[in-house]
This record gives sequence, structure tokens and C-alpha cells, in this order.
Amino acid sequence: MMSNNPNTALVASGGSQYHDLNGLNDLKRTSRDDPDAAIDEVATQFESMFIQMMLKSMRDALPKDGLFSSNDMDTYTEMADQQIAVNLAESGGIGLADVIARQLRPAPSVSELKKSDALQQYQLEAGQRPGFEIKPITNSSPIKPALS
Repeated sequence: MMSNNPNTALVASGGSQYHDLNGLNDLKRTSRDDPDAAIDEVATQFESMFIQMMLKSMRDALPKDGLFSSNDMDTYTEMADQQIAVNLAESGGIGLADVIARQLRPAPSVSELKKSDALQQYQLEAGQRPGFEIKPITNSSPIKPALS
């Protein structure tokens, strides 16, 4: 049986539609359950918007006169461009989503890796010396500025 709801027409076949009104609620739920998946979804949506703006700019560069130039045709062309942008972004797009997701998920910094390696090296050396133990420095009391 076919649904008359236009928002579920492509969702059932595995794709998304640009005017999916439940997408924001799904994204909120996903961000709570799996933040990494939410990052991927947001990056894909941003790439879709970027592609759609690029398509719109390309269409604006074309001459407006002709047999098919009307407000109705502009509306349908814009809707088609939005759906094309969503489909392109979901199928790999232009690589922008990957770059955005990588920026939102930064790798550990070099200084953190060096600290970790240094601590491991010191612990190895401490194990070779009897009675020598390395403990991390912790400051339980906050530093108070000197009043002058």
C-alpha cells in the first residue's frame, strides 16, 4: 500500500528528501544516542546546502529568456536542484562532508601524544630504579593571585 504523505516517498526507498520535516527531530535523537553519527549527518546536510547553492549560482548564470522561463518553472527547477543536492551529498558528494567531519572530530594533539610518550618513558625508567616512583603533579588548591 502506498502512502500519500509526500515526506515519506523517498525515505522508504533509502534516500532523503530536502523537505523532510522530521529530519531535525531524528538528528536530535541521533546526537544524543551516537554523537559521531550526528557529526556525519550534519556534515552531509551542510554539503547538500553547499551543492544546492552552487547549482543555484550556476542556474543564475544562464539566460532567463526562452520558452520555459516562468515563475513556475523557476520554482520546479529550484526544487529539483535541492533534491539533486541531497542525492549528491548522500552518495559521496564533492568531499566537503568528509573534511567537515574530520574537523569536528580532531585527533589528539601532538603535545598530548608527546606528554603520553614522555610519561611512559619515565615510568619505564622508574621501574628500573628501586624505590623510585613517578606520580602526576596535582594541585588541589587553586592558585591565588598576590594582592599588592
